[in-house]
Formats: sequence, C-alpha cells, structure tokens
Amino acid sequence: MEHIIEELSKRTSSIDRKPVVFVDSGISSEANLKMLRDKGFEYMCVSRGGINKYQIDTKTEPVTINDKRNQPISLQKATVEGSTDNFILVDSHAKALKEQSMSGRLTEKFEQAIAETKQSLYKKSGIKQHNKVWERIGRIKQRYQGAGNLCQIDTKQDSKDNVTDITWTRKTTAAKEGKYLLRTTLNDRDKKVQWSIYNIIREIEATFRVLKKDIDLRPIYHKTDEASMAHLHLGLLAYQVVNTIRYQLKQKGINHHWKEIIRVMNTQKMVTTSIVDQYEQTIIICQCSEPAHQVTQIYQALKYNLSLWGILRPLAAM
Repeated sequence: MEHIIEELSKRTSSIDRKPVVFVDSGISSEANLKMLRDKGFEYMCVSRGGINKYQIDTKTEPVTINDKRNQPISLQKATVEGSTDNFILVDSHAKALKEQSMSGRLTEKFEQAIAETKQSLYKKSGIKQHNKVWERIGRIKQRYQGAGNLCQIDTKQDSKDNVTDITWTRKTTAAKEGKYLLRTTLNDRDKKVQWSIYNIIREIEATFRVLKKDIDLRPIYHKTDEASMAHLHLGLLAYQVVNTIRYQLKQKGINHHWKEIIRVMNTQKMVTTSIVDQYEQTIIICQCSEPAHQVTQIYQALKYNLSLWGILRPLAAM
C-alpha cells in the first residue's frame, strides 16, 4: 500500500498539496493509517473498530440529510477514546431495515440447522458426545458466518458427557443496526461536507460495479494480449458514455445508478409487426411503445426528442 500511495502521489499531487486518501475498511488497519499520517496524507474511511467504543459529542446537534433515494440519514459528531481522529456517527434507517432483513433470514437458517442438531440428540444413532456436538455447532457457525454471533448457544450434558439439550437465544442488535462510524483526519468541518466527501468512494465503488458487471469488463477470455487490451479499452470507452449520461442526469436531480437507468429504460419496448400485402410484399412496421413517466423524465433530462417514431419498409417477397 505504501508503494501504491507514493506512485499515485507523484502523478496526482504537487509539492504544496497532497490528496485525501479514501481507504477501504478491509485495509484501514492502524498500521496503514499511521503510515498515511507519517507521510502527511489526510484520509477517510469507515472505522474498523465498529461502533462499540464511541461516545456521542453532546455539544453538537445531529444533522439530518437525505440520500440519493430520499431516505433520511442522521450525522452526529462522535469521539473514540485514545484516537485523535475525527469521527462521525452515521445512522441510516434504510440501512437498518436492510440489515434486519438480511440478519433475520440468515439467523432463521442458522437456528434451523441448530434445531436439526438438537433433534439428532434424541435419535438412536445421533451424535451426542459433548465435543462432537460442539464440533457440529462450529461447522454450522462457519456455514452461516455472522449469524453465530447473533445467538447465544448453551448445552446441557449428563454424567457420561453426553449432551441432553441445546438451547439458544437471539441477541439484541437493534442498537447497532444501520449505524457505522466515519473516521477521518480532515479538519472538524461541516458534517454535510464530510459526508459529501465520503460519497466519492461510493461513486468509485459504483464505477467498478458498472465496469465489471454491466459492461462485462471481466472476466476476459481472449487468448492474446492485444485482444485483452482492446477489451479493456472498449470497456473504459463504454464507461465514458455511462458516466456522461449519469452526470447529465444528476444535473437534473436524477441520481440513479446505471443498473436502475437500464431497468427504467427497458420498460419501453420496440414492437415489430410484419404483414404480407396483396402484392406478396412483406411490410415490417417497427414502433416504440409509449414511454412511462420515468422514461420521459430521463429523455427530457438528456434533451432527447420525445416524438415517437416508426419505420415502414416493404421487402421483396422471397
């Protein structure tokens, strides 16, 4: 990471200024953050420490903003003992609902697997030895990673060290759902400004998703280096078109991701009708269906001609 930062800095910075480094939480270790501080870089990331050791700054008031989907998000300054960085507690109601749904489905599958383990205790050939039962529970936790931390599991065993019962209870996680901490060395400026800065990394992540999934930048199956480079270059050119369209839409308040734009535009269809006239000529009529309201909004934002069009062309009889 140090080598990459230095190479990027040479190409993007002057002596008098250094860019802000956005660090993915997967590599935002204390050692990497210290390296950035030692080299004089500002940074921003999601705190890896979770939200277990923070304290709300009672001297500040929370700020409520809306995300791209017009969902409310609360921002409030927080502090973490032992750190000189600035922290912002982000509380998203939409994220909380999503996490509840995901953890609920995962926990249900986890509990079902634990229940099957419990039922095997009462079967003649079932696993009953205490260490074997916990090995099986460990494999279930590995299969449903994350769900195991949401349940407290207890067992009872007899004098022969055979398990006679398994019980489990769900832990309460409502206080943490939808919340995370932003960590930064940037000056303690307006929280809305810091949030807008952080959203740059979201745009970068969205870019990679579009390149990899929508534009099929990878995997690459070509046999020669020239063909592979052509594939990459065409993918980047395609993204220039994607980004231009998204930029123009954002100027009109339409903040959809590319996948959502494709979904909306796919609601308008091309209808092709073919008939054979009395002269044995095949006539093909191609005409678009009437655009829905969301499609019309995108056309207007891009200054596209809204007039419906059709093609009428006779073909010689075969």
